[in-house]
Amino acid sequence: MMKIGYLGPSGSYSHEAACRYLVNAAAAGECIAMSSFVAIIEGIEQGQLDHGVIPIENSTHGAVATAMDDLVKLQNSTVCGEIVLNIEHCLLSMNDNIADIKYVFSHEQALGQCSEFFRERYPHIQLINCGSTSQACEMAQKNGSAYGAVAGKAAAQLYHLSPVVENIQDNDFNQTRFLIIGTKALAATGDDKTSLVFAFHDDCPGSLFGVLKAFASRNINLTRIESRPAKHSMGKYIFYIDFVGHAQDDNCAEAVKEMSSHVSWFKILGSYPAQLVKSISKPTGQ
Repeated sequence: MMKIGYLGPSGSYSHEAACRYLVNAAAAGECIAMSSFVAIIEGIEQGQLDHGVIPIENSTHGAVATAMDDLVKLQNSTVCGEIVLNIEHCLLSMNDNIADIKYVFSHEQALGQCSEFFRERYPHIQLINCGSTSQACEMAQKNGSAYGAVAGKAAAQLYHLSPVVENIQDNDFNQTRFLIIGTKALAATGDDKTSLVFAFHDDCPGSLFGVLKAFASRNINLTRIESRPAKHSMGKYIFYIDFVGHAQDDNCAEAVKEMSSHVSWFKILGSYPAQLVKSISKPTGQ
């Protein structure tokens, strides 16, 4: 039986992504709530999980920084897929009267995706970060009528909360991209994407240009480029790129080889079918 790890508790958007991945795999299995992204990765590498689902970026609020940092820790696992979900947030509470709600919990990404809604309409509400949207529902339920949560409509049913206001996200085109982590590298399909991370020896003029040129000169499209602090000294960064193609494709392999001469180290996080599962219509609930 396939075991899919996700950031819990149940009812989070990661839970939905895990369930959709399981349906797409057409295999018997279960979705298992995990406490952190690191716990998901460790579960896979220790053989306790077959796959894991990790959110990596949102079309409104950008990169999921913690997830990006944790991807560097992949050792015996690889990125083997992606899922893109439409995200429709609701303000949930045990109290139907929004005027009485003074505190709202949610994951920092969800709160960021609804920041204008709260700032413009309900500036009296204090926003409080927590581990996930489903954990926010647990806390709202536990603390009573002065508390609410930002989460999906499906979570309302699970945690016996009322959707006080629906569709509160600032951007109607609000999507989150999740990466699927597993242990088996996938062969090229002809419609692939590759995720890669690298760092430089020292900052110098043209260092990043050299990396980008290796791909541009071969007409390889970079679909994403992000940087994160290297954490060992100020001004040093780790770069993440996604590009169209499989790492084993001849031109991609040549680009990576040329790139390697410009960097101190790099790691191919994985090559995988582009948008293995994609939600293209508005869901009725998350």
